[in-house]
Amino acid sequence: MQYIPEGGWRLSFRHPGSGEEMTIPARVPGNIAADLHRAGVIPDPYFGSNADLLREWEFVDFTFTVAFRVTEIAPGERLALVFEGVDTAAEAFLNGASLGRMENMFIEHRFDVTGKLHCDGTDELAVVIRSAVNSARKYRRSPGTFAQLYNFEGLYLRKAGHTFGWDIAPRIVLGGLWRGVGIERIPEHRWSDVLLYTVSASKSVARLALDWSFESSAEQLTGFEAKLTLTHGAKRFEKQFRLLFTTGHTVFDVPEPDLWYTHGLGESALYDVTLELLRNGERLAEKRFRTGIRTVQLERTEALAADGSGQFRFLLNGEPLFVLGSNWVPVEAMHGEERGRVRRTLELFTDLGCNMIRCWGGGVYEDHEFFDYCDENGLLVWQDFMLACEIPPQDDDFCRRMEEEAVAVVTKLRNHPSLALWCGDNECDEAVLWRGDQMLPSENRITREVLKRVVRSYDPGRDYLPSSPYLVDGSVKIGSSAGAPEQHLWGPRDEYKGDFYRLNTACFASETGYHGMPCTESLKKFLSQDHLFPKVGDPEYLTHAAQPFGDPEGPYAYRIRLFLDQIVNTFGEIPEELERLVAASQIVQAEALKFFIENFRFHKWRKTGILWWNVADCWPQISDAVVDYYYEKKLAYFYIRNVQQPVLLMMGEPAAWQCPLRLDNNLPRAVSGAYRVSDLLTGEEFVSGRYECAANSGADLGALRVSTGVHRMYLLEWEVDGVWKRNHYLLGRAPYDLDFYLQCREKLAIG
Repeated sequence: MQYIPEGGWRLSFRHPGSGEEMTIPARVPGNIAADLHRAGVIPDPYFGSNADLLREWEFVDFTFTVAFRVTEIAPGERLALVFEGVDTAAEAFLNGASLGRMENMFIEHRFDVTGKLHCDGTDELAVVIRSAVNSARKYRRSPGTFAQLYNFEGLYLRKAGHTFGWDIAPRIVLGGLWRGVGIERIPEHRWSDVLLYTVSASKSVARLALDWSFESSAEQLTGFEAKLTLTHGAKRFEKQFRLLFTTGHTVFDVPEPDLWYTHGLGESALYDVTLELLRNGERLAEKRFRTGIRTVQLERTEALAADGSGQFRFLLNGEPLFVLGSNWVPVEAMHGEERGRVRRTLELFTDLGCNMIRCWGGGVYEDHEFFDYCDENGLLVWQDFMLACEIPPQDDDFCRRMEEEAVAVVTKLRNHPSLALWCGDNECDEAVLWRGDQMLPSENRITREVLKRVVRSYDPGRDYLPSSPYLVDGSVKIGSSAGAPEQHLWGPRDEYKGDFYRLNTACFASETGYHGMPCTESLKKFLSQDHLFPKVGDPEYLTHAAQPFGDPEGPYAYRIRLFLDQIVNTFGEIPEELERLVAASQIVQAEALKFFIENFRFHKWRKTGILWWNVADCWPQISDAVVDYYYEKKLAYFYIRNVQQPVLLMMGEPAAWQCPLRLDNNLPRAVSGAYRVSDLLTGEEFVSGRYECAANSGADLGALRVSTGVHRMYLLEWEVDGVWKRNHYLLGRAPYDLDFYLQCREKLAIG
């Protein structure tokens, strides 16, 4: 595609305060709030309480304009003006004439402009971005819908939920042209739709299915053929077949395939795919992409049985996969301003040893750049549709718009081997519980009918989960989601080893987290000097909690008191010096997330995976992320990287004077070696020996006699392939002495 250059765009608007008509430079891709800040019209939205000043700008319309040139088109060629991402309610004008309206941030919009351009001359493009809040006024909300306090405007708009305000993101409703704008040349012959997927796979043979559609100006469909070529290294597979119509389906076998595996299990083998459209031996069109040969299945039960048994596990190439990963939120709160952040954040997932990413439903569908990285680096992707913490409209018009969105997204992303699962939404089944009336999850047409139908029709090789967590109607009738095999483990967020976390019933946790402050250097970048030390009700901490409009009584204001209480719970007091306070907060978060992950690994295969919340912030804040907006790593990052290594020695929780020892092996091969457990500070050794552990399983290694009245940090060491690894375990009941822990942390030398 020929993109309209980033420079040259202008942004016009009426200032909501002065009423002055203004025009400033704009970036495309970009965000209006960022443009206003770059031009000096507003202060930095990310500093102090400045985000709260954007309320008056929510009701302003903005106009982007640019001049561009297109060279002469080839015979039979058509031209389309493509908007890859427009946030959100907009209308496009070419040389003064309206092309049409756009009302969905998540999908591209295309307009046929053949014959409408001044080829080799200058064309003028204008895009009016209407106020999202005002645009939402035209819809009549049904009382059967539901949203969080700041998100009712978004119920009918197809706009990222977090932009209206969330506990992890600021309220910055202003949108923009957040992805590229350009001219696409459409030839007279082309592949219009191609899906290649794995039906079954083993090391000896894989069965693949190909669905295709093509367009041609030929009057008769004679002499058409397709040639499919797959290559990986020295391996090459070819299949050539007649085309009797413009669309069809074929199934074929690939002998001795190189299978695609996740990070740590094997090679993420990618085949280069070429599909040629031939007529009487002449090549008319070609489509190239990369894919992997693999199967991914989700085995799950609808609910836990009375005895607590149930199932929620992924199979990769027929083998159970223990999932270690995290949730993906947008890398930038102001969409369009990402510029390198997507890849940089993905590299953190790889470094942490993750094998799955869950793309959360309050954000956006990421582009091919994201999925290409996951394809290449063996990261499976759990993809939510963009619905979160709401009961969406159920009327026919909204169902139609959701179906249009789903078809666009599914057909765009379905050839990526990293894509493991489509999920209908984030916590919309649970929203039925929050609403507190007689509605049932099964009555949600969007997730039970519309999205399920789209996935089955357009991506038949992938599983679909209606909601996360998915609740049967019986769960709502008893007012609890604890009977679901897959759960979001937030609860009271009290003692991280409390009953809620330690005794959870989940087979699989797709969300759970704990607060940790950013380092002092980062705090100084977004807080005023006299607001650095956290206080309940502090206006700048409220903004970065993130509480929209700085409301001290708002639903997210509790997060300030929460992380302070978590520190007190662990260390008995709030340190008076900022550096020590930050250290204490990061220790609490690190120990909590370490425990959550180890608790699931300790009980493998009763538990089958955990996707903790979350890797990185989308703006500067105090949060559950383990890497702040400025890419400064918190202590939890290093603890998580350590406990997500393939082979891990762990100590379980004390009972009857004993702490059990267990080794977990996530490798596809058996391992053996020496191990020992000692006191980290004194070096006193308590146990040593040798272990043997089968592939993808665990091994019990006895127990240590302990007293919970003693505060001690154990050093756990074990040998894998001649290399010694280390982990730790903190014994004793809280509160702990902070100086004791800091001494242990220095000697432990992790992070």
